[in-house]
Amino acid sequence: MMDKPEEPTPEIEELDASTAIEVEQETSRALGKETRQVLFAVLMVAAFMTVVHFTPLKDWLTDVKRWKDLVREFGWGAHAIFMGACAGAVMLGVPRLPMCAAAGLVFGFGEGLVLSLVASTLGSYGAFVLSRHGFRRAVESRAEKWPWLKKLLKKPSVLRVFWVRQLMVPGLVLNVLLGMTPVKHTRFLLGTLLGYMPLNVAFSLVGSGLGKGSLLTTLTQLLGALAVINIAAWLVYRVMKKQKKG
Repeated sequence: MMDKPEEPTPEIEELDASTAIEVEQETSRALGKETRQVLFAVLMVAAFMTVVHFTPLKDWLTDVKRWKDLVREFGWGAHAIFMGACAGAVMLGVPRLPMCAAAGLVFGFGEGLVLSLVASTLGSYGAFVLSRHGFRRAVESRAEKWPWLKKLLKKPSVLRVFWVRQLMVPGLVLNVLLGMTPVKHTRFLLGTLLGYMPLNVAFSLVGSGLGKGSLLTTLTQLLGALAVINIAAWLVYRVMKKQKKG
């Protein structure tokens, strides 16, 4: 029996003028808010760690090292517990960024980034799958706050899934709306993974910097977090302008 030929990939539908303007405004507002969030977290961590390194609070760093040693002794069980808890929370609509910072603090930047990125993507995928099986009524009414979002996601590509992940729209709402579109599972997963990466990297760096024994290392990681989010904002802005011209 011959395999069915793959359907041609639908072209990205151009937005009408009014929707394009609204999307541009929302994107600019979201990027500004994300940058402020990261900057606030960076300043708070920098101030706290400066105080820690030059006061008797320095003993707190010893406690952090002790916690990390306990996690390391627990082995892969700790990773599995964190991933399960993070994925479940994201699937239910809990913001993922505090969990990204916690992962960076407990597991370090590299492991924390991988764990939080995979877990938050799987959690979003769980909500996406459930929405395709009818579990979406409670969220559909919330989506009415963003009428332009449905137009943007009418024919979602990987690029558009990445794009909407940068907007200040609750992740659960996006997962359900995407579940109501014909987007393929692979596109959803790839677009979500890439879309989550900038803020996951930034907050994993911030969280990891919170437990470093060297103030210089902490400040370097915090500057790295600011660089990541600014580069990501610039790239999204360029994509937005290109889509608008197209």
